[in-house]
Amino acid sequence: MSQVLSESAPYTIAISKGSALLNEMKALLRAWTPGEPLKEFSERVVQKDVLGKTTAQRANDVVRRVFANRFLVPDQAPAKYLHRLLQGNKSGQVFSDLCLLYSARNDALLRDVIVSGYWPAVAEGHLFLTPKEVVQFFRKAEEQGRIPRPWSEPVKIKVARGLLRALAEYGLIREVGRQRELIMYHPTDEAIVFLAYELHFSGLSDAALVACGDWNLFGLKEREVVTAMDRLAGEGWWLTQAAGSVVRVSWRYNQMEEVVDALAG
Repeated sequence: MSQVLSESAPYTIAISKGSALLNEMKALLRAWTPGEPLKEFSERVVQKDVLGKTTAQRANDVVRRVFANRFLVPDQAPAKYLHRLLQGNKSGQVFSDLCLLYSARNDALLRDVIVSGYWPAVAEGHLFLTPKEVVQFFRKAEEQGRIPRPWSEPVKIKVARGLLRALAEYGLIREVGRQRELIMYHPTDEAIVFLAYELHFSGLSDAALVACGDWNLFGLKEREVVTAMDRLAGEGWWLTQAAGSVVRVSWRYNQMEEVVDALAG
């Protein structure tokens, strides 16, 4: 497993508390009302038994420590978009792809394990990813100061298992018995369209959009992003003019809500 770590926020054990929790996130996003205060939503989740048979404490933890961190930070836009997609019954891989995107944006450890561990392992032809390799990743992270207070071995193992469980739920690995087999993961075209437009509406130029590090999460390099956008132009999402690694885009939609509605339709 590659030991090249990016320079960003310190690592936390957050992923061990929730993994992907795709079914729970789906239930919460369907129940969530845009603009609803977090405290009121959390109380309603418990009162309405939105998460099914779970304790009130567990429900509150999932809402406040997982849902809110992934979809309500720094604003409610991620929750609004995914809520809208689910209203159009887009609940398959495109949903999990976008959950992965937002989860990784708010969890440096998840992002780096995928970008600096999973994808290099796939490129090198590795077949499996083990908890031991992930724990080695943590040790390197401690040396580099990404884990300010070193984790005990039991904590390392717990976090490693949480990470691997999340990768399996997001479709990057497959659990075969006690082994975790690497899968050649590909994002959906809908996720590529979503991310391209989201980056565009964030104010990035076409060149900066193609070079954005978010694509690395999906295993896409700049040239591959250009190729994908050129292909999707043929489906009417935008018009592109590409020359080498340079791409100019004429965008079809004027706001993100229009894009989400088109994807959900």
